[in-house]
Amino acid sequence: MKPVMILASILIALFLLFDSMPSRAQATLWETYQSAGHQAIEDRRMADAERLLLAAAKHIETISPDDPRLANTLNDLGVLYGMQNRDIEAEPLFERALVINEKAFGRQHPSVVLALQNLSVIYASQNKFPEAHRAARESLEIGLYLFGMDHPRIGSTCRTLATVYALQGKYEEAERLAEKSIVIFENTLGERHPETAQSLKMMITLMWATHREREAQKLETRLNTIRQSSHSASESVDEADHNGDKTSTP
Repeated sequence: MKPVMILASILIALFLLFDSMPSRAQATLWETYQSAGHQAIEDRRMADAERLLLAAAKHIETISPDDPRLANTLNDLGVLYGMQNRDIEAEPLFERALVINEKAFGRQHPSVVLALQNLSVIYASQNKFPEAHRAARESLEIGLYLFGMDHPRIGSTCRTLATVYALQGKYEEAERLAEKSIVIFENTLGERHPETAQSLKMMITLMWATHREREAQKLETRLNTIRQSSHSASESVDEADHNGDKTSTP
């Protein structure tokens, strides 16, 4: 696999992070657009996703240009553009989301961490490495303050930094951070969690990039075993639920 293709696969697999929907249910037009936009992305209907997220942004901006919900939508629209290699369009969306979140919540907030992480990757994808490192390290600094070292958010930030280093061809630094993210996710979320799998996938990509085929294949075998185990466990639960549904109450 060519180095450019390897780096592209890193971005596709581990690229950007969607912001979470509001914790409380809100039957609003904004939420309807936002939810439908997420579903369209999941279904790979990118044109529909863009249309829906733009509608969500337009709707909430008429209410207030400083509404954190607008930052949420701008972030997700930026992720969509990033997935389509539209980095120049994505960058100002993440930057504006960062400004809105900082104004609404202050610097020490999870939404700020997320915006900085996404900015870091989008900068790196454009070879703006000083900006990428600055954003990633600020994200890590705030994350450590908010969550401490042993937290999934830190695992995610370590993986973001690993992506930046990988795009620079600094594979040793990238691997060190990817390994750290694996350990954090295993300790906090467990070996079978999708976040752990994502970091394992990144480590495999880095091993292929450094021509360590045997190590990469060994780790791929481990990842496949985890996936098969998770799938079997899920099927067992589904079967138990199905059998339980068949049981009638006397």
